[in-house]
Amino acid sequence: MSKQGEDESDISEEFSGEENEEWDEDISDEDDVIDDDEEEEEEDAGQLEEAGRKVEQLSKRVLEDKESTDQPPMKSVRMGKPDLYRPPTNEEMNQLKETENLFQSSLFRMQIEELVSEVTPKNKKSPALDKILHSLNEMVMKLPKTDSKELTDQSWLPSTVKVPIQQSPYQVKGHFHFAPPTSMKVVGSYLLGFCTKPDMNVDVLLEIPKECLQAKDYLNHRYHRKRALYLAYLAASLDNQDLFTSVNFTFFHQDCNKPVLLLKPSGKAGKHYTIRLHACPPEGFFKPNRFHPNKNNIRSDWYTGKGQDQECEPPTPHYNNSILVDMMMTEHLHHLFSLSADFPAMREGLVLLKVWLHQRELDTGPGCFSGFLMSMLLSYLLSVHKLSKAMSSYQVMKNVLQYLANSDWTTQGISLASSVTTEDVPTLSDFHQAYQVVFVDPTGYLNMCADMSTATYARVCHEARLSVAMLEDKSLDGFQVLFMQSVPFVHKFDHIFHITRVPRLRLVCEHMDLQHAVMDHCGNYLMASLPSILQLLTKALGNRVNLIGVKGYDLGQWSIGDDPPGLKDIGRLTFGLLLNTEFSSSVLDKGPPADEPQAAEFREFWGDKSQLRRFQDGTICEAVVWQGNNIAERRLVCSQVIQHILNRHANVPKSIINYLGGHLDGLLSHPSLQEGTAVPSVDDKLPKSQAQGKKGKRSKNIPQEQPLDPNQNPSSHPGTGDEENVTVMRVYNDLCRIVRGLQDLPLNVTSIQGTSPVFRYAEVFPPRPSQMKKTRDMTVMHGHIQVPVIGKPCPPFVPALKVICHMEGSGKWPEEADAIKRVKAAFHIKLGELLHKQHGLVTSATTGHVDIAMGGFVFRLVIAYHREVNILKLERTTEGLLRERDNVASRELERETVMLPRLTSALHGLQQLYSSFSGCLRLAKRWVSAQLLHRHVPDVMVDLLVAHVFLQPQPLTPPGSPAVGFLRFLHLLSTHDWKVNPLIVNFNGELKAPDLQEISNKFTSCRSQLPIMFIATPTDRLTSHWTRAKPTAQILQRLISLSQEALKMLELQMLTTSDGADFKQAFRPPVDIYDVIIHLNPWNVPRRSEGVDYLKLKDCRDILTDEGVGQGGKEILPVVDFDPVHMYLEELEDTYGDMALFFHDPCGGLYITVLWKPPAFTSKPFKVTTLNGRAPDLDQSGEDLMMIPNVAAILEDFHSLGKGLVKSVDVKRERPVVR
Repeated sequence: MSKQGEDESDISEEFSGEENEEWDEDISDEDDVIDDDEEEEEEDAGQLEEAGRKVEQLSKRVLEDKESTDQPPMKSVRMGKPDLYRPPTNEEMNQLKETENLFQSSLFRMQIEELVSEVTPKNKKSPALDKILHSLNEMVMKLPKTDSKELTDQSWLPSTVKVPIQQSPYQVKGHFHFAPPTSMKVVGSYLLGFCTKPDMNVDVLLEIPKECLQAKDYLNHRYHRKRALYLAYLAASLDNQDLFTSVNFTFFHQDCNKPVLLLKPSGKAGKHYTIRLHACPPEGFFKPNRFHPNKNNIRSDWYTGKGQDQECEPPTPHYNNSILVDMMMTEHLHHLFSLSADFPAMREGLVLLKVWLHQRELDTGPGCFSGFLMSMLLSYLLSVHKLSKAMSSYQVMKNVLQYLANSDWTTQGISLASSVTTEDVPTLSDFHQAYQVVFVDPTGYLNMCADMSTATYARVCHEARLSVAMLEDKSLDGFQVLFMQSVPFVHKFDHIFHITRVPRLRLVCEHMDLQHAVMDHCGNYLMASLPSILQLLTKALGNRVNLIGVKGYDLGQWSIGDDPPGLKDIGRLTFGLLLNTEFSSSVLDKGPPADEPQAAEFREFWGDKSQLRRFQDGTICEAVVWQGNNIAERRLVCSQVIQHILNRHANVPKSIINYLGGHLDGLLSHPSLQEGTAVPSVDDKLPKSQAQGKKGKRSKNIPQEQPLDPNQNPSSHPGTGDEENVTVMRVYNDLCRIVRGLQDLPLNVTSIQGTSPVFRYAEVFPPRPSQMKKTRDMTVMHGHIQVPVIGKPCPPFVPALKVICHMEGSGKWPEEADAIKRVKAAFHIKLGELLHKQHGLVTSATTGHVDIAMGGFVFRLVIAYHREVNILKLERTTEGLLRERDNVASRELERETVMLPRLTSALHGLQQLYSSFSGCLRLAKRWVSAQLLHRHVPDVMVDLLVAHVFLQPQPLTPPGSPAVGFLRFLHLLSTHDWKVNPLIVNFNGELKAPDLQEISNKFTSCRSQLPIMFIATPTDRLTSHWTRAKPTAQILQRLISLSQEALKMLELQMLTTSDGADFKQAFRPPVDIYDVIIHLNPWNVPRRSEGVDYLKLKDCRDILTDEGVGQGGKEILPVVDFDPVHMYLEELEDTYGDMALFFHDPCGGLYITVLWKPPAFTSKPFKVTTLNGRAPDLDQSGEDLMMIPNVAAILEDFHSLGKGLVKSVDVKRERPVVR
């Protein structure tokens, strides 16, 4: 995009005062509405001329006038009761009607007004700043002239300043001397009232005198050199002045050839404003047609040092455009002033759109969609009657977004110069040949989107489409998602990758023959190569991605005495991929049939990756097959595509491409597949893959198209448990079919639903099929069941996968709870017998369940009766009547047999919609566990939070990768206002607008009685059942603070680190706040290999033998759900839960942390019931015996209760610290 001399918002802040009032009187006409299009067109030219004259006058007065005419602010008046309750006036009625017609709602209107007041300065005119501007004007105008020197002789510059651009080639013709500017004008934001916080810049335009320039300074960087020298001399003259606290340089919109001088005013003005000095050529000095996009103004022989036929010189459209930007600043100011004079909603509408851009990071970096560009877009839409001056700010904002959502400036550019008929003005076709995105200014010569990439423009249109959909969705708070929520780059895109060595792009330009583009961009090889790189990526990735983004870089500001930063200081170039999850994991790119002409082009593009393949329909086509032997590796196919295609066509080595998509996969990889685990890796047993042949050679035998066999092509990626989930579900479905088909059952089975986390894809480490073999020395056999051996290492952990089996109703079911339990026990025994008899399954029945070994898993089947919950609720009153009332037993049974199956079904369905849901949820649980908070945070709470991330992702799209979903989980957890707002998880869109309102009203009216973390679902709207008991306020606050730190750390790592970054750092818990740490014996921690930093034990042996157990190698039932650490924790909490909190990571944690409870350490009267762990308080004087915790005895109990499990106890503090 062109880098206009206005602010980023450009043309941003109205200057209030008497002069402004004159404008309103002369230019504005309150009765002038766009009812007659022809009349408006006739007046436009006259208004523009008059506006130009008056804006010139005001912009000079800002710098020259010394008197301020600010009016004192109006005082607020307290209304009495009669005024408060009087009927609305006609004016108030008109305002209500206006709100109904012009805004979405009265609330939306109030929110807009409040937002605008927050992001714009309270006073349009700052007397303190005016005074500084006046002094600056006097100071600059009094600067002495210097002697004329050769452009290459810069010895006249003071040693305290350096030229703020790179001068390459250094040798250039021309002379230069400094003279005070012909004029100084305030342009942009300070005049027109569009300025927004936090960066409020006052743009001052200095017109370089004609005597400092020469007629041919448009050639060969001469103008840019002189402009930089002019600002450098100004910087040296203004440095160390008391008027300013700092004098620095920065690049305007990161254009390395467009430095501006930053002046930070001293005093009050410096807290809010920064003055930016721009330099421009005198009006009319250069002819605009000299900068036609088809013309050349950089001679190749000067730039390259090699001879070149002048008639064959390539055009330099970007170089030409950069000079036009400076030439047209005043024209743009005049144009926008004429537009805003009688368009009252323009200011608020533009402020809203600027906030919208800023929240999405669209207004930063080279080629950004700046506020200035947005203001010119408003001008265009007004000229084509898509906006009306009678519209409200909300309508302006919505119409602009609707237009952007359906526009395409890459093929159908727009122009504000449709009425310009001069022959030498370029056509839209000329602009499209020279630039990727086209939006022509009112003069007809300047493309305001010259530096904008197709990726940036596509991102703007994409965000506009999303925003329009959000505004139309009545279930969303449109204001919140559009203007209040930020959209960070690393949250927006599913995968990101860095080119870690930007200087390498210089070689890319050489490889792709882009030397002319480098010359056109004045040596900026990044901007020269970026369009070609984006074109390559777009073609290679195809329908795998919905959007490719490029993160804008910021070279910052630097001291006037330092050398200017260059592209080498950027460090890395960052791209983002918004995945199309339907195709992003495909391992096959099918090309054209071998006999078609396009086949040669396909082979040329893909190189040796292309091969002929015969497909099932009989066709023989060119195709590219990528490695993807498991789901986790297939999620990273885009990485393979990018590395191959950039290396082949752009000479970008794979070593400098840092791809971040699976950077958290190691935290989900099954321990038996990680390097250094105790269990032998399955991959170790797989044969090596066969080579595909030499480059350019085709096999005589064309391979058949078929799924890749992981046994023939072992993957380098250990996987993330996705296949284990699929295996569990397959075996579970087989079990359901078997149970439903059982004969001789007294009652039919009505429904079967798994409720363990694995059935909702929420188990951090899904169980892998066990071979049910004897574990050496760790177990003994009792029939067909294994039991652990005392004093031996703990056997591998085998979870019981819980399944709820509902039986049909019958009049023979008893009406008493105890009787129902006995009937259910009989059913468990009967089920076990039938499964063993009819299908040969190994079972073990108890009164509460039946364990079934099948397919290498153990399923725990529990019988449920639909009326049992209601029966448990029955209680008899003193009058002998029966009534229903919730109790602990009924709630527990309802949760296990009714609510949990429903939730599991809903989450299972979510995984079918979003393939990354499981990985994201498991990462979230892994993180909560790693922070030692698993016992204090309900498991289902995490499920619901992650579900919300996918069901209501606005202003984003649903996560397309587990890693970005995890980032958004941390963001939700850390930013949601749990005290003020309920969190609503709307499965399948079942909750409509009235339901949402009911939940909100209930939450507001009963907030004090509701859980600290309130989560509503369609089946649990008003009680937040899952968070009723946990977490506590203290635990929630701890969780929020940890999530904030983890989020900050991961975002920083993703944007700044290189290959080999330790992303596990965010999963390591801080333990300095805990009072006691209980270290555990690793051999008795059955899940030790799941730890974040698990290392293989030095004396580790294979825990599985090859020796089958039982007669004839029959299947056995392993030790199920045996976790000594969990049992130890339960005993600790039962014994000392009133004195301390206990924290542990169930996923391989090798220590337990303890936090003393401060209330427990106060002296309490002696009671037999509270004697445990207490001793007399010898410091207390009185008749009553007072007791305090006996810390020494408690610590000794920690040892004795965990004998064989506890390795040591590390005591940091014996008394709690009040935090």
